[in-house]
Amino acid sequence: MRKTYLLYLLSFILFIGNLHAQLNNSLLEHPIELNDSSKESVCLSIYSNSFFKNNEYFDDIAKGYTLFGTQLQTELGYIVNPNLRIQAGLYARKDFGNNNFTTIAPVFSVKFKKNGYSVIMGTLEGNISHQMAEPIYNYERVILNHLENGLQFKIDKKKIWADTWINWEVQQYLNSSFQEQLSGGHSSKIKLFEQNNFTITLPLQLLISHKGGQLDLDTSSLKTIANTATGLILQYHSKHQSAFIQSIKSENYITSFNDLSPSKTLNFKKGNGLFLNVNAISKYDIGLSLGYWTGRNYLSSRGGDLFKSEASIYGTAGFIEPNRDLVFARLFYQRKILNALHVDIRFEPFYDLNNKVLQYSYSVYFTYKTDLSLVNLTNGKRRNK
Repeated sequence: MRKTYLLYLLSFILFIGNLHAQLNNSLLEHPIELNDSSKESVCLSIYSNSFFKNNEYFDDIAKGYTLFGTQLQTELGYIVNPNLRIQAGLYARKDFGNNNFTTIAPVFSVKFKKNGYSVIMGTLEGNISHQMAEPIYNYERVILNHLENGLQFKIDKKKIWADTWINWEVQQYLNSSFQEQLSGGHSSKIKLFEQNNFTITLPLQLLISHKGGQLDLDTSSLKTIANTATGLILQYHSKHQSAFIQSIKSENYITSFNDLSPSKTLNFKKGNGLFLNVNAISKYDIGLSLGYWTGRNYLSSRGGDLFKSEASIYGTAGFIEPNRDLVFARLFYQRKILNALHVDIRFEPFYDLNNKVLQYSYSVYFTYKTDLSLVNLTNGKRRNK
């Protein structure tokens, strides 16, 4: 099966030449900023994301549901120097149609960065910032599981970008009635070739999720799931800002699933998939993306519901579909307005080749993120800006 997938992948790459249904999610990211010009200061960090995502799904794998609301994360940050930042604050998510907050949680981060290497402890640069393929990491987690807490190491160099982290999701204590939960992963992109605005990149991705522990009273079996992905990313950027097509990108992955649990209780012990994508973005920030997914006995602990071979929590309980074959077509508009507000609009239909059903989703995101300088400090003394 893996040899067949490899042949599919190579054939697709040869077909498209130097030409993502993976969309650019950078407008939704929430990085902890540090750069060489950072001076000792106190700032107010604001991240606001208002979201509307309507999934019109009608099959047994995932029924339709709507995410509609807003989330706000505000923090006071102390930039010690260009290499060190400490910040703490509050995160809140409010779903429209609900008088109560869905989530309110404290956040705290320490980030050290130097020479392209960084380490973060506390609240991480998480979810979509890991830049993983959708079958491994669902981009809806920017809403549903926005906060990740733990330890993170990152590399951002000319030839390599890498992110390695552990996210401690549920902490247990002595005689807890529940199991601890955690996940850890690695995502990297290694630049293999670059010439005339054309690049070839090798992605390497691994995600391991674990549910267990030794202190609890829960007698459920330990569960450990591993997902991997690798392939090739080809991208071309136009040299001319006036060109109608500004960029063309193809992002292609071979994925795998393995149940590493001591006692196998899942519907499948292992599986795999092939995810092929190509997109083009115009000078008007309007883009079109085409993609194809074929999965066999594929499961994932954090991946998108549509890619799995068993029903999600939104699907029909107990339903399995070992073979999944989907074609995606996505139309999107992504733009930064007034150097502050990020607008992201998407229409994402897909066709289920096996069940011959057309389904779709559409979404709108308004994201505002900034650092407001409150106080500059010089030689340990406060100085108004």
